[in-house]
Amino acid sequence: MRGDVRISADSDPVAAILQDGGPATTVSMNLIRLAETRNNAGDLPGARAAAEAALKVIMDAEGPDAPVVALALSTRGRVRFEAGEYEPALADLRRSRALLDGAPAPLPEEIATLIYDEARVLDALGRNTEAEAAARDSLTRRQALFGPVHEKTADSANLVANALTAQGRHAEADPFYRQVLGMYEVLYGPDDFHVAIVLSNLANSLRRTGRAYQAEPLYVRAVAIAEQANDPVLLAQCLTNYGWFLHITGQGEKAEAPFRQALDLALQIVGPNHPFTGVARANLGYALADQEKWAEAETPFREGLATLEAGIGADSPDLLETLDGYALVLARLGKDAEAETLYQRAATIAGSRLPPAHADSLATTEHYAAFLVARDRPDEALVRVRAGLNELLGQDVRGRDWRNRVRGAGPLFGRQVEAAWAVSAAAD
Repeated sequence: MRGDVRISADSDPVAAILQDGGPATTVSMNLIRLAETRNNAGDLPGARAAAEAALKVIMDAEGPDAPVVALALSTRGRVRFEAGEYEPALADLRRSRALLDGAPAPLPEEIATLIYDEARVLDALGRNTEAEAAARDSLTRRQALFGPVHEKTADSANLVANALTAQGRHAEADPFYRQVLGMYEVLYGPDDFHVAIVLSNLANSLRRTGRAYQAEPLYVRAVAIAEQANDPVLLAQCLTNYGWFLHITGQGEKAEAPFRQALDLALQIVGPNHPFTGVARANLGYALADQEKWAEAETPFREGLATLEAGIGADSPDLLETLDGYALVLARLGKDAEAETLYQRAATIAGSRLPPAHADSLATTEHYAAFLVARDRPDEALVRVRAGLNELLGQDVRGRDWRNRVRGAGPLFGRQVEAAWAVSAAAD
């Protein structure tokens, strides 16, 4: 017979805290500590239950606009971030900050942390210029609070570098990564998991600026540290970066193993519907495509794209590589109409969400142009290629990043020559 079931406080720590009672602020704080403990342990359902209970207790007692509600809101926001629910997380964090800004006593450390958390969410959403601004704000505040060599200062500097990297400003990101690496090695030692994170990020920067020979040892060292740390989240991240390096450098067969391991870890850690799992599926698709296993690659690309769209939005620039890879696979399988729809969509996202002449935008243009040339439409390809190159060559800034982008645009220059010859041949 079904009926009301009493939850045992012995088996449910949230129920135990609620049954213990006491002032609302005390109960809420105990639930917040529980949520943080569960979140750090990777128990997202347990963390969510504790965070929701903490928020309900304090809001029922103090009302939704009391500054004391801010801590419970920010806790729920961090749990939502870990669960891949980025928009709701951002809403919680911003509401929490608004409440703290209205508090009678300033709380500079808490506000700096909220701004840092906002930057992390914005980075995950692909809102890169906003992420950079928030990360720089948190860095300035933390330097003033903690000094130039402190774990929180280093975390903010690392996030600034990530935001710069996402915008293709790798030469600007490089010194930040090196600064952070030095701080982490001093603060934690050379084999700490923090060091693995920045090693992998610095390797990404080196790879993107044409220094792959310097990057590979850093990827290998990062994976080794992650394996020793017994941290599955860190290991999945480091394997993903190393696998992508192998893919980019034409070693797709070698990339398959780290990509499969990263996907297995993602499924264990965050489940099938998290954006990180979407990335892991799409990456496996790339490794299979590198080996011309087109039919096998279609499913991981399709599933990866669907998962990413649900988590980061249908117009995020972080979809570009997945869209391009999936389109190539569809084209090789003879599904040209579906492939072109994805190429067009990628072009639209790049044009609306990325700054002019961004490396990812140029790559998207080159891939679409290759598709058009192969289908005897070189005139359309030439229009797209010239527009992309005009953006690149017409820029006023002639810094190191600009030179790197020109060197990196070699395939696009080659595609221009190919399309121009094809147009000329057709005219003859």
